[in-house]
Amino acid sequence: MKTNPPAMHVLLNAPALKNYPKDSLKSLATALFKAHQETPFTCTNLDEWVGLVKERYHAVMSPPLKPLYNATGVVLSTNLGRACLEPSHLKELELLSGYVNLEVDDTGKRANRCHLVQELLKMLFGAEDALILNNNASALVLVASVFAPKAQNKETLLSYGQLVEIGGHFRAHELLDCVTNLKFVGSTNKTYLQDYQHALSPQTTLITTIHLSNFLQQGFVASVGAKELFKLATAHKILFYEDLGSLQSVPQVQKFLKHAHLVSFSADKLLGSVQGGIVLGAKECVQALAKHPLYRAFRADKIQIYMLARSLQAHIQGQTNPTQRFLAQDQDALLNKALKLLQLLGGMPATLIETTALIGGGVVDTGLKSFGLLLTPKRDFKEFHNVLHQQGLACVLRSDGVLLDTFALFEKDLVGIARIVKSAL
Repeated sequence: MKTNPPAMHVLLNAPALKNYPKDSLKSLATALFKAHQETPFTCTNLDEWVGLVKERYHAVMSPPLKPLYNATGVVLSTNLGRACLEPSHLKELELLSGYVNLEVDDTGKRANRCHLVQELLKMLFGAEDALILNNNASALVLVASVFAPKAQNKETLLSYGQLVEIGGHFRAHELLDCVTNLKFVGSTNKTYLQDYQHALSPQTTLITTIHLSNFLQQGFVASVGAKELFKLATAHKILFYEDLGSLQSVPQVQKFLKHAHLVSFSADKLLGSVQGGIVLGAKECVQALAKHPLYRAFRADKIQIYMLARSLQAHIQGQTNPTQRFLAQDQDALLNKALKLLQLLGGMPATLIETTALIGGGVVDTGLKSFGLLLTPKRDFKEFHNVLHQQGLACVLRSDGVLLDTFALFEKDLVGIARIVKSAL
């Protein structure tokens, strides 16, 4: 039997809620009552309503993130936080519990908070200048705002073949369209240099290319290389900018830098670090970005700066990060990891199979050979998959079972993973 919710004061004054903050509970209870109006709950008494409020309060007050074991086979999984951070660097963050020299130099004078990171980026990539932003999408907005602002009726050339959508329904061209007049050139599958040439007008001040993310164009296709676009832009005294998105090596970035005024990419994917956007290129262009008012809205905070600086220092010194160590695994190591997990599962219904892992994070790759365990319990596979995830094991639901790909699993976690599987079964 469904009943109306209790009066607010009756609910908040219930003895079981005596030690809870009343203002916070009132906000939760108001939302709860509103949801009840749309889809009635089956609460029959005051205790059940109190239980619902307490449940929602504890859910809101729980830690914002919880650990998961990554048995999906995707190393840079956006859903799972992308790159795993270096544990030793995270331990150092305790220093941020006090005051730090974020924007002062050794004399106590005001200083650039990103100076060290910028110097490290220039050292690593051989760039004239560098800028660090809160993410790579910010780079798109800032570059277009500075060099082809819509307010001044300037326009940016972009190929139809690069109208890309990535995770979360994010479309880079829609973001660009907020700050610049986009003029599309070519066609979906074929764009030629002459398309850019014909599209040039007195209002054109920027040519940009956008990384295709995690898909490939094959077959009857054509595109224009960076070298040609850089030459065209330079000849017409306009800017050529490449959004590189996700790359996996420093040499790749260095190669693109040779044929662009500016490039940008995601810090977390290439460097196995925290989220951030890195812009590299000609000094006068980078400085123009840093002077624009929007830069303040996009600048990195002290945690990003510290972690990125430590990641860059480690990279320069030849140290590897968790992402690089995963990608460097050989077949014997992967097979041994899968066999060890199989042994830990004992007599569980599991079969060792070959799998294909992915780098993820928008990186285009044809797959990485891996091994996994296919679990085939005598129960509904979807239900079993959900139980595993609720207990902290992210895995893959298939029509023939539930797959645990071992590529992105730390060997130290195998015992804990086996415990979760046994518990779920």
